[in-house]
Amino acid sequence: MPDAPSQPNIVIFMPDEQRWDAVGYAGNDVIQTPNMDRLAAEGTPFGNCYVTHTVCTPSRISMFTGWYPHVSGHRTLWYMLRNHEPNALRYLKEAGYHIEWWGKNDLLAPDSMESSVSHRGTIEIDRKKMMGAPWPVGDPWRRTFYYGERPAANSNDMDRQWIDGAIEFLNSNPPEPFCLYLPLFFPHPPYWAEEPYFSMYDPDDVPTPLPVNGHEGKPKYYSEIHKSYDLDKLSEEQMREIVAVYYGMITRLDDQLGELREALARNGVAERTATMFFSDHGDYVGDYGLTEKWPSGFEDNLTRVPMVVHAPWLEPQPMSDELVEIIDVTPTLLDLAGIELKHDQFGKSLVPIARGEDVNLRDAVFCEGGHGDHEHQSLELVDDDADQNFVYYQKGRIQTDNPDAVCKAAMVRTHDWKYIRRAADTDELYDMVNDPGELENLIDRPEHRDKRLELESRLLQWFLETGDVVPFDKDPRF
Repeated sequence: MPDAPSQPNIVIFMPDEQRWDAVGYAGNDVIQTPNMDRLAAEGTPFGNCYVTHTVCTPSRISMFTGWYPHVSGHRTLWYMLRNHEPNALRYLKEAGYHIEWWGKNDLLAPDSMESSVSHRGTIEIDRKKMMGAPWPVGDPWRRTFYYGERPAANSNDMDRQWIDGAIEFLNSNPPEPFCLYLPLFFPHPPYWAEEPYFSMYDPDDVPTPLPVNGHEGKPKYYSEIHKSYDLDKLSEEQMREIVAVYYGMITRLDDQLGELREALARNGVAERTATMFFSDHGDYVGDYGLTEKWPSGFEDNLTRVPMVVHAPWLEPQPMSDELVEIIDVTPTLLDLAGIELKHDQFGKSLVPIARGEDVNLRDAVFCEGGHGDHEHQSLELVDDDADQNFVYYQKGRIQTDNPDAVCKAAMVRTHDWKYIRRAADTDELYDMVNDPGELENLIDRPEHRDKRLELESRLLQWFLETGDVVPFDKDPRF
């Protein structure tokens, strides 16, 4: 093993919307992810990592602050980290790191960029063309988020441009220490991929999505999504086709991770570079007859994501079953870099576990989401002039027409149980040992009343303990 550098380089490889079960090392014997599997085998994989919100911006802000979304109102796509707020990238930059960013934002407000980022690569895309459904009006695929085969030469291939920019950076004798931040787009819908990835998986070979079951005992957004996206018109085989293309998108990402690791080795920086691999949230991918995600959805296929911490100077560790939260990213990054935390936060470093230490992180994880009906920044509003060809039109329409379907909600999950409290819709309780697919809502079963009350109390205690933060410094009173 090489000696640990005092300020190691750091690579953050972050797919968007990759769920936990979509990697080979998680036990999926269909999907091909050799580079993700090798990273996990050479580092420390975490099998129970959960996000704090199932939408991009709130989740990423939790990662880079150690705050839950409710701590400072970061529950929307349009309220990002501002300059007065802490973030892990700024910590690194102030400690002498070059912060190289290739990827989407959904994290920093404009006034935070200069203090937190050394260089952000730019690319050219036609966003409207990328997000417009390719199917004609009336086609059953039109509203499903499934686009099918993507042209091989695609000017809107964001990830290819970002990966190429990152490799060019590594080839340029980059300043050290550096933090290479790669918040990529795939496998975020629309579900599409070029060859060979489009045809890589036979729909007959991939897992069948979890059943609809009439959406009995489920919150109202289930039936709203199922019908509004025309998913009720798809066959089981068509649902598996969505899964197959989603898998192809992830294998494409895996190949790009392999390119990146080859570039680290080729340029002689691999042995002094730590890598963190994780996602911001998952995706339904056909489960329950749903696609994409929902701001107040807390199923494991949305909340549970892959997480690997790899450092060449640390011995590989077996898969950890500790309950990890995405807020653990900030203390882990700063621990790797030897930087002291100087703000109040709730995450815990994963480095001790990566060193092989016996650590008991926590006995429950938490997630929150949804909006109040007055929060116009939060709701994805649509109006009479909205482009109905836009892939997110129906999602915005549901939230606008039926705000209760996206009401504020919160989840507590232990190893064995999950409880969800909603402000204006169905509460949920699941036995995660006997019903890992969360198919039977036990919320009204009298025999589980004590468990519901116990978890309800845990949720209240969590809100009390994490309701705000206090700055480390003091203001003069006189």
